[in-house]
Amino acid sequence: MKLNIIYLELSCTPFKANNLSANILSSCTVAVVTVALTRAFLLNSIFSSNVMINMLLLFGLCILCRVASGAQDDAYIQIFDFVNQSKTSPMDPALVLTEVKPSSDIFVRPQKLVHDLFVIEYMDASRKAINASTYDITFQKLVGGEISYQHPFDEPLMLKPNENAAIIVDEFGPNSVLRGTVCKTGTTPVPGLDKAVVIICPDKSQTTFELDKFAVTGSNLGCLHCKTENDLKPTIVEDSVHFLIDDTNYAWNVTIRYDNKDIDESCNFVSWKLGDSGVYTIVIKESEDSSPDSKKIAYKCFPSPTVKPSDFWKPIWLTFVILIVIILVMIILMIINKRYPMLREEALKKIGKWSPEDEKEKEKKAARLQSLDTFRGLAITVMIFVNFGGGNYYFLEHASWNGLSLADFVFPWFMFMVGCSIVLSVQSQLKRNVAKTVILKKVTVRFIKLFLIGVFLNTAVPGGVDLTQLRIPGVLQRIGFTYFVCSVLEILFIPRLTAVENFGGERMKVDDNEYNECGKFLNDEPDIPDKKISNSWKYGHNSEVETTTISGGFVKNLLIHTWPQWFIIVLFTTLWGVITFVLPVPGCPTGYIGPGGIANGGLYPNCTGGAAGYIDRLIFGSHMYQHPTCKPMYKTTLAHDPEGILGSLTAVLTVYSGVVAGHMVVMLKSSRGSTIGALSVLSVVTLVIGLILCKGTITGGWVPINKNLWSISFVMITSASAYFLLGLMYLLIDFLHLWCGSPFNSAGKNPLFLYVGSYIVYSYFPFNWQTAQTHAALMLQSLVGTICWLLVGLYLDYKKKYFKI
Repeated sequence: MKLNIIYLELSCTPFKANNLSANILSSCTVAVVTVALTRAFLLNSIFSSNVMINMLLLFGLCILCRVASGAQDDAYIQIFDFVNQSKTSPMDPALVLTEVKPSSDIFVRPQKLVHDLFVIEYMDASRKAINASTYDITFQKLVGGEISYQHPFDEPLMLKPNENAAIIVDEFGPNSVLRGTVCKTGTTPVPGLDKAVVIICPDKSQTTFELDKFAVTGSNLGCLHCKTENDLKPTIVEDSVHFLIDDTNYAWNVTIRYDNKDIDESCNFVSWKLGDSGVYTIVIKESEDSSPDSKKIAYKCFPSPTVKPSDFWKPIWLTFVILIVIILVMIILMIINKRYPMLREEALKKIGKWSPEDEKEKEKKAARLQSLDTFRGLAITVMIFVNFGGGNYYFLEHASWNGLSLADFVFPWFMFMVGCSIVLSVQSQLKRNVAKTVILKKVTVRFIKLFLIGVFLNTAVPGGVDLTQLRIPGVLQRIGFTYFVCSVLEILFIPRLTAVENFGGERMKVDDNEYNECGKFLNDEPDIPDKKISNSWKYGHNSEVETTTISGGFVKNLLIHTWPQWFIIVLFTTLWGVITFVLPVPGCPTGYIGPGGIANGGLYPNCTGGAAGYIDRLIFGSHMYQHPTCKPMYKTTLAHDPEGILGSLTAVLTVYSGVVAGHMVVMLKSSRGSTIGALSVLSVVTLVIGLILCKGTITGGWVPINKNLWSISFVMITSASAYFLLGLMYLLIDFLHLWCGSPFNSAGKNPLFLYVGSYIVYSYFPFNWQTAQTHAALMLQSLVGTICWLLVGLYLDYKKKYFKI
């Protein structure tokens, strides 16, 4: 049987409000760019990378504005042609539609068929609503290019605006008489983002098939070890049956059954990958294989897309191209800035803005470690981008349960840099003979402040918070707890690093040294001196210099003073493992770490999170996160908090990984090449440990990678990436001086302000506005919000305003 499918698209293009907002935003962006460039020329320099890079980001934003266009409201007549005929062209339809109303009133029909689609464009300039369109339908059969048979439909076909229909054309009888069946499918379905609608149109629905007897089951192949058959809840719409595929990011196995003793067939679609926001029609047709002697009827399914899915990757590629252009221009600007260093100074002198303080500031920036601020700023920038939605791409969202996505890295990266800041902050205070009790008091106060701010942010719920379900755990709460634990370990067990040398190798007093401001996140003191620091780990003031390198002596010296810290960290990690895999959980197998719901064949629906979820529900009750990432895919009903109690034990290990990196930066400051080597070794070691725990898989192993549980393998893999990125930035920024770290280094000096601020004003323009629910429009919105906060960070850095708690 040969099947030809023809589409007639009735395109009713409405006025797109979001195009207006895109145009306004583009105009405002151009104005902002013009003003900013003028100001940069007058006050700073046109070659200032901080200014130019962000201006280029805004120019790219202008281009992205054009992508955020709304979806059309379309109506389709889809023709399924089962007629076996000899055609002169594969485009010749077996069906002709003639509109009863004059075409100039509403539609204009093209003269030829384009591909397999008749496009009938809406031409009413006043954009009035269409009440109805009526068509006379005529069949025609072509043999050798000549019409051999044709006849009209019994009665005209009337379609309301946006109403769809499938017309099934076939031959029957000994004389191959043409037969046509109309299946009205209702108004144009709007599946939603990352969803698809499937329409079942049965042939001869009034005689052979009864719509209420269709059953549809399916399984998402992205749902690991889930129930193989889940009801997709079909609904009857006029002459058809609709069902929703709620996640088009993964392929599906779909089965369509007809509950009738006279029909024993089923349609099976294996690994069916549907497109984002697509609409598909499946014609259920009685098979020619059905024997008159058989009591059962056989049938076949013929799927075809009705509404073309949206272009899933276009916004990603466009953003990628813009970033490449920005990087190339940034490299050119850095070369110019490096080869012509006097241009900025001369420009400022011409307008009378140059001062000796500018020269001191330049020297200070050249001496400080920019890589620490840059990595912290990168982490907070990506975190804000993800919190703004990240264009609603599944790989920019947190993994449903086991596995890793880009969004899963940013929180561990940030906590890693908190650990680095702890070392720098504590040592800077110890060097100035601040009493440990005073430092401990400050650390405790900051922990309490972070916890209270985190609970306050949890009240930012649309429509007002329900106090009976006020969430207690949270991101800042976990940061505060892990910061407190690691700070106490650093205060109690690490000595003062007091022996300091200048660049000429001469001994100097600590008071003579200038401090940088790399660790401004959780401390109110500047960081360690950016001079050549000895590797002495002895207690006391003015201790003798012990020169060590990254060798056995270095490792031995490090372990001598940090073994109590390691003992407590290992104790925390062991406690996590024992509770997770040994604690009995009522109604669940011991050691269960799955999401529950329909996972594991649906055997443990109320075991979400295993011991971790059980402990949180026991202690917090309803005061925990009610919408876990596993809920949409695994159909869970229990609450699970990704920042719960048990996961905080291993989160301490993440922060302590940053503490270790801080130790490397301090002890090997006199040899930056050794620092890069040490960070590289740590990256490889933690990566190997993580791969062993998960057996080299993303979703399996002895201890699967899981952010919701903050598993040990998750800690190792994310820490490995953090060591690598910090080492890479250290190499590019502080060692080779190929990059100044802009614009992220400015954001890294006010990360708490940027994070809390972005959380509070999330629903306000220009961070959020009503737009089309497409990846392109949402990507634009996420980029605008993130760039705005980068500009805030640049402004605060320019004004030397650093917020701390």
